[in-house]
Amino acid sequence: MIVRKFQNEDRLSILELSKRFNNIDYLAFRDEHIMCEKQEGLAIQAITNNKENVYIAECNGAMLGYIELAIQEDYFTNRKQAYVSAIAVSEKGEGKGIGKELMKQAEEWAADQGLTEIILDVFLNNKRAVSVYEHLGYQKEIVKMVKIL
Repeated sequence: MIVRKFQNEDRLSILELSKRFNNIDYLAFRDEHIMCEKQEGLAIQAITNNKENVYIAECNGAMLGYIELAIQEDYFTNRKQAYVSAIAVSEKGEGKGIGKELMKQAEEWAADQGLTEIILDVFLNNKRAVSVYEHLGYQKEIVKMVKIL
């Protein structure tokens, strides 16, 4: 398995893989169709406007996952931080350390940018992802609370 930079021929595979973002149970107020459209739009934006910060995990020419990285500022300190905009692992790649390798790429990328923190957002119902991130040393900082009226 290798992790490499995005290439234009990866576009369709990324769009297909981004559908996995919707494999969780959203809260009742979220419209699944709208969420699917939004996730597809974010994937298109990544491969159009931020492709230099998209990395692919592949084995024998098959895409097993991808990660999109960005720089953002902390709301409270204005300190620059590495941000994992998106990370997805294919069904074939699950349980094989693909996510860990992509997150390792994020750490290398952040260090190359001179950044000392990596942040990400994850839906709480995505328990598998939350567990992986905690295993990698990430800590929960802010919990978004929702009340449906």
